[in-house]
Amino acid sequence: MFVGWDWASASHDVTVIDDRGIVIDHWAFQHSEADFATALARLASHGALVELPVIIERSSGLVVDRLLEAGYPVVPVHPTAFHAARPRWGASGAKSDPGDSYKLADYLRTDGHRLRRLVPVDSGLCGPGGLPPGQTVTVRPRS
Repeated sequence: MFVGWDWASASHDVTVIDDRGIVIDHWAFQHSEADFATALARLASHGALVELPVIIERSSGLVVDRLLEAGYPVVPVHPTAFHAARPRWGASGAKSDPGDSYKLADYLRTDGHRLRRLVPVDSGLCGPGGLPPGQTVTVRPRS
């Protein structure tokens, strides 16, 4: 199984496909804690988390962090690289979230062996705030 996750600031679109590219599940949800928890539970119904890779056009952020924390293999793809692969699904340059989540999942199915997977950082290696011990971040207001 392969999961395509089309991320947006207000909503998300998720498609789960099998090894043949057949859609097993598809849904959209709002960017809220309740909907996100429901989406993770729905994903979990499709099998063992470690065997359910999720491809997304981001390499960091809340969604990526939550997927990694839950135990999903996360495969980030650069939007430009994904855009370059679009012609394989037809000539239309139209962008649609449902179509994109399917295309992402299919891209992972066919090219996943070429893509790097994110690995969660061992929480024992980080101190408070997620930084390695001894590291600090200074934030200054813009002038």
